[in-house]
Amino acid sequence: MSATSGGGFALMSEGLGLAAQAEIPIVVIDCQRAGPSTGVPTKTEQGDLWQMLGAAFGDYPRVIAAPLDIADCFTLIPEIFNVADKFQCPGIVLCDLLLAEGRLSVDPKELDFAPVIDRGELITSNGNAHEPYKRYKITESGVSPRAIPGIPGFTHVVSSDEHDEDGVLISDMFTNTSKRRAMMEKRMRKTVGIEAAVPPPTIHGPAQADVTLIGWGSTYGVIDEACELLREQGITANYLPIRWLVPLHGDAILDLLKDAKHTIIVENNYSGQFARYLRSETSFVPNGHIRKYDGEPFMPHHIVEAVKAQLAGKTNLSVPTHEVMV
Repeated sequence: MSATSGGGFALMSEGLGLAAQAEIPIVVIDCQRAGPSTGVPTKTEQGDLWQMLGAAFGDYPRVIAAPLDIADCFTLIPEIFNVADKFQCPGIVLCDLLLAEGRLSVDPKELDFAPVIDRGELITSNGNAHEPYKRYKITESGVSPRAIPGIPGFTHVVSSDEHDEDGVLISDMFTNTSKRRAMMEKRMRKTVGIEAAVPPPTIHGPAQADVTLIGWGSTYGVIDEACELLREQGITANYLPIRWLVPLHGDAILDLLKDAKHTIIVENNYSGQFARYLRSETSFVPNGHIRKYDGEPFMPHHIVEAVKAQLAGKTNLSVPTHEVMV
């Protein structure tokens, strides 16, 4: 399932909610573009993070990831499919037009064309005598074994309403509150396993640096190049690329940043969506921000110039101007 921001999102959001309630694995790819609404249809942005964080109704386990470059799209997609399958939850890929419509030369040897497929706990045959099948059996991990459709003796009910372990709906009028609570807690226990299955981020570059740049998704390449240019100019720089947004591994991020001298978050949106998300999850506040929201991606010199201005104390918010080619 895929969607471009600005079109068809209401339907996608309903589908996410259904997948969450019925515990059906699904992966949605959101190629972000400059919004709101149709916005600038052919230009890139990173403006959908909070939309994805709040997509569909209620609380439910999910996983959200942002590929770092075009090659990483080939790596990330199998990974998030495996997580969604294993934990029977929605997975969301926050791509953007910079990657979706960009080009990159990649050595085929670096790509895995036969990735491992992990569908989690599956019931694939009738086997011997068994207890009545409970599709939503309450388990310690929160994951209930799935039966492949059509296996005799494993018929079950699936609905978008809250239900019991066997899938039978809980009445709207006389809701069984204890069953509702038990089922909600069962689903949310998956978050522990999801967090363990997804690696935390790592710092790239020298451990001790004058500035630490933080970015997510497609800003990876331009930040990497900007760090090299800064080092050539005598400013040591490292960077923290965030690939998995949910789960965020907030404690690991705080540990990585605890000794940073000067931190700057780089992102392609107006309001600093990742900065706000990171603060809401960890209370971390960076020293500065670099943002771009004119529909064009960052260039390395944009970041270099902004870093130098911020280290000199001239500002803590830089909005680079895109140069129009004539």
